[in-house]
Amino acid sequence: MKLDNLGGFFVRSKRMMPMPRLLRRFRSERKGATAVEFAMILLPFLMMTMGTLEIALIHLSRSAMADALEKTSRQIMTGSADCLSAEQYIDQLCGRISFAPGDCKANTKVVMQELATFSSDPGPDEQNFSAIQSVMDNGRENSIMALRAYHRWNVMFPLLDDALGGGNGELILVSNLAFRNEPFGSSDGCVPAT
Repeated sequence: MKLDNLGGFFVRSKRMMPMPRLLRRFRSERKGATAVEFAMILLPFLMMTMGTLEIALIHLSRSAMADALEKTSRQIMTGSADCLSAEQYIDQLCGRISFAPGDCKANTKVVMQELATFSSDPGPDEQNFSAIQSVMDNGRENSIMALRAYHRWNVMFPLLDDALGGGNGELILVSNLAFRNEPFGSSDGCVPAT
């Protein structure tokens, strides 16, 4: 046996094993196989788990937003809102939304408009958050109203951004509500000045 001196340490020198024999030995070796298999499935497993969590939070948020929109718009239906501005409505809406991460008021916009009939088209949902202007038209008694709320959701897992239809790390959650104002005794209504 030959010993080599490496900086004060004596080590036994080994001959290089031929490549086929080395591969055969590697293939038959089972130590650490579980760790390697775990490492191979860890990333896909975490991606699926985090993706499921993100999608669940988005659906919960949409549901909470629709519920808050319906409850907050009740005062407009009954005429008790007086001359409610978009900012005041957003304040009340954000007070009812428990999910909103970040600044709810800065990430929420509302558009309320009067329709001629329930079958009238209020136009397509806007997907560019910066292009949306918050507008409130509380309408008159017996007016048919369409209310849309937009909330900017920052995607937690960027790999899902394109799959969910977002862009630039954000997704726009939209909730729509159509209703007829009750006959609250005022035919002139309230249309706030912009």
